[in-house]
Amino acid sequence: MEFRVDRSEFDPDSGRCQYYVAFKPHLNREEEEVRTRVPIRAAISLSETGDIADLSFELPKKFRTEQALAFIAKSQAARTVEAHVFIAMPGLSGDAVLQAPAQLELDSAGRIIGMEIQ
Repeated sequence: MEFRVDRSEFDPDSGRCQYYVAFKPHLNREEEEVRTRVPIRAAISLSETGDIADLSFELPKKFRTEQALAFIAKSQAARTVEAHVFIAMPGLSGDAVLQAPAQLELDSAGRIIGMEIQ
């Protein structure tokens, strides 16, 4: 299973764009009911075209469960090592690495369904 990454248009005033990584297959953000948003810091590696090549983040202690990681664990692109999640997007290599504020989104079952990266 591959993760879908959506990117907003670049805002020249702020010098940024936002990313959304969907971990749940066929996630529709308009229809999906997000129950919990958890702020975290994510380390992302960007390709020269601005695509996310890989990302990593530390899971808050409360969400280090098989249930929370149900969608992430199904992907061969993702690895978990203790409290850390590492995801490499197939076919991309990163040129720049940065840290950014992010939010994990969880559904009513407590599964991580996506992540918004500022």
